[in-house]
Amino acid sequence: MIKIESLSKAFNGKKVINNLNLEIQKNKTLVLLGPNGSGKTTLLNIIAGLITPDKGNIYINNTIVQGTVGTKKVYLNPFERKIGYVFQTITLFPHMKIQDNIAYGLKSLHLTEIEIKKKTNTMLELVDLTKYAQAYPHQLSGGQQQRAALARSLATQPQIMLLDEPVSAVDPQLREPFRLELKKYLQTIETTTIYVTHNFNEAFIMADKIAILGNGHIEQIGNREEIFDKPQTTYVAKFLGTNIFKGKIIKQQQNNYLQIEINNTKLLTTSTNMELTEKNITITIKPENITLSTQKPTSPNTTNILQGTLTEITQTLTTTQTTVDIGFLIKTKNDPTTTKKLKLTIGDTIYITINPTDINILT
Repeated sequence: MIKIESLSKAFNGKKVINNLNLEIQKNKTLVLLGPNGSGKTTLLNIIAGLITPDKGNIYINNTIVQGTVGTKKVYLNPFERKIGYVFQTITLFPHMKIQDNIAYGLKSLHLTEIEIKKKTNTMLELVDLTKYAQAYPHQLSGGQQQRAALARSLATQPQIMLLDEPVSAVDPQLREPFRLELKKYLQTIETTTIYVTHNFNEAFIMADKIAILGNGHIEQIGNREEIFDKPQTTYVAKFLGTNIFKGKIIKQQQNNYLQIEINNTKLLTTSTNMELTEKNITITIKPENITLSTQKPTSPNTTNILQGTLTEITQTLTTTQTTVDIGFLIKTKNDPTTTKKLKLTIGDTIYITINPTDINILT
C-alpha cells in the first residue's frame, strides 16, 4: 500500500502539491486524473524519490520512505523503495538490444539464465515485441519503445508501479487490447499501482479507484461511478466536461421529488435532502444522460421534458455533441447513429429529456 500524509511541494514559490493526503490499498490500481500542470508527474517523482518534498510523509507497505519520525529525517533512495517507474519520456538503454533492456533488472535478482530468459520472453509476449527481441531501441517506433520500457519495469515484479501515460505513444488501434492485457498482468503480479492518464476511457478500464488532482490536492477520490456520475466539486465537474448549473430548490413534489429552478426553467430531481428546500444549489448533468428528440415524448412516465432550440452541433468519429438553448445552454452527447436519424440542423426546435436520477446536486 501507499500512504501519503500532508505532502507539499513548491517550485519557485508556486505550490504544485499542497497538503496532499492519499492512500492506495495494497495490490490495487489508482488512476490519477487531472489537467496539465496539476502536479501528477511531480507526485510520482516524489513517491519514487526523485524529487524531495518540502514537507510530508510517504509510506510504502507501512514503512516510511520519506518524511520525519520525531526529530529524525527519513529518506530512502529510489532503488531502496522497490518501485517500478515508466516515464512519459522513453528511457531505454540505446546500446542494448530490446531483450537485454528487459532482462537488465532481472540480472540483479540473482536468477538463473534460464529463469531470466523465461521471464524476458514472457514480457516480450505481453507487449507484443517478441519479433523485435534482437532489435535496438532506435530501430523501433516510439510506441514500441514505450512498450519495451513498460516490459522492463514490470519484469522484476516490483511491489509498487508508477505509470505515467504508459500507452500514450502506442498505436491507437492497439491501445485498448494492450490496456486490457496490462490490467490483467498487474492483477497477476499483485502490485500496487498509480496510473497517470488524461484519457477518461483508459481511466475507466484500468482503475480500481480514481483520484482527481487539482489545486495541489485530491479534489475527489472514489470508484468509477462515483467520479463520473457524481462529481462532488465544480472543479471535478468542469474537468470531466459535465454540465454545471446554479439553481434553487423551490419545493417538494410528490414521490419525494424536489423541484429545481434554473433561469425560470423547472426540473425534478430524486434527491431526498429536504434540508435543501429554498436554498441555492449547484447541479451537474452528464451530457451523455440527456436524450434528444424532434417530437415531444408522450410517455406518461416521462419527466423533465424541455423544449429548446439547437444552437450548436459538433461531430466526431464516435460522438455528436450538441448545445440546446432551453432558457440556458445545455450540452448533450450522443452516438452519431442516433443523431443522424434525427437529421438535426442548427435552429431546429428540439426536445430534451433528463431522468431525475441523473441530476446530481453538489453538496
